Amino acid sequence: MLGSHTKIFNELTDLQLDNLRSRMDMLLIAKGYNECEIDVYKKAFDYFTAFKQNFDGATIVKDLKDVGPLDIDAMLHDYQYLVYNVSSNFYTKWKADWLYAKGQERKGKGQYSAFSRFIGLTIIGIGFVPYSNLKHGNVQSIQENEFLKDYRTLINN
Repeated sequence: MLGSHTKIFNELTDLQLDNLRSRMDMLLIAKGYNECEIDVYKKAFDYFTAFKQNFDGATIVKDLKDVGPLDIDAMLHDYQYLVYNVSSNFYTKWKADWLYAKGQERKGKGQYSAFSRFIGLTIIGIGFVPYSNLKHGNVQSIQENEFLKDYRTLINN
């Protein structure tokens, strides 16, 4: 998204990806995530394992890695933009961006860092949502429902 480029999923072997996924699980458990919440992150991880070329990582800020070279909140955020098309709608984009900020905060990355990114994403959304809607079309109801299910799982911790 927006000029970021990373090839984490392309550069790692299947064994290294399995190890990274296990380390992600352990981190989320240590941060107090339950099994349903962890499953949301696993779904995103597994998507990028299958579609390695689709992952581009954190845009602009690259210093918030959680496990190895991976920022798991950026990974989930990219997944939501790609699979659920949340960036084509102000409502779903705002919720995805809020979830991104809350995930960073929950993992101890700091409120200032998390919410300054949220504000930046909100401002960028003024132009990005219409562009995304023209490029990718509307959020389909099935995409929105699946996204909101994941959102409720993670936000109601």
